Formats: sequence, structure tokens, C-alpha cells
Amino acid sequence: MSHYSRVKTQFRHREALVTCLENLGYEVETDTVIRGHHGEHEVDIAAKIRKGYGIGFVKSPDGTYDMVADWWGVAGTDERKITQELAGQAASIQKEYARKMVLQQAAQDGFEVISQTEEQDGTLRIVVRRWE
Repeated sequence: MSHYSRVKTQFRHREALVTCLENLGYEVETDTVIRGHHGEHEVDIAAKIRKGYGIGFVKSPDGTYDMVADWWGVAGTDERKITQELAGQAASIQKEYARKMVLQQAAQDGFEVISQTEEQDGTLRIVVRRWE
């Protein structure tokens, strides 16, 4: 029986998601499987993390990539802790993904990045400009 937990995300752009995972230090593979306590799970994107277990992203019918993982067999974890850890991972990835998407769109629209800073509350501040 599988104990894979699933977290709904708003990730829509595969290449941007792969890039931001790599920027966060994950070892990324596409169209593969992740290992869990009770076997393997097919995923569109896999990000390798601790103890050989991984997190994966599976494209859902609405076009977003849901985050999945099975850490059931990792010592000291229970279902609630697993879900909390996945949500924390999703928040970090979401922040990097949003940064990547803003920078990509700014470049497409002809803007130059002046600065990028992280505020004390964790908010990213990106200043861009475009000369007319």
C-alpha cells in the first residue's frame, strides 16, 4: 500500500520548475520514478533529497504539477509531519519558481534587472527598468 502524500501547487511551466529546483540544489531528473517506503512512483519531474527518498512532480489534468513524496518509512516521521515538510518544501520551491517566472517575463518584455533582494519577512523585491 502506498503512503504517497500529494500537495497541490500552481507550478505550470515545466522548464522553469526544473531550473528553479536545480538552483535550489536538487538533483533533477525528468520522466522517471521516485522511491518511497512502499515502492516507486512515476513522476514527470524528480528532485533527489535525503536518504534516497525523493520528491516528485506529476502533471495534473488542470496543467499544474502536483508535488508528491513518500517519506512514510523515514525514521521519526508521521503523516502530519510528512505533509508539513512537503508544504515547507513547496513554499521554498514556489518562491524560487515565482522569482524565475518574474525574471523571465521581465526579460521578454525588454526590462533590465536592477536589483533583487529578500526582505526580512521573506518577500522577494525585484527592481527592473526599461529605457524608452
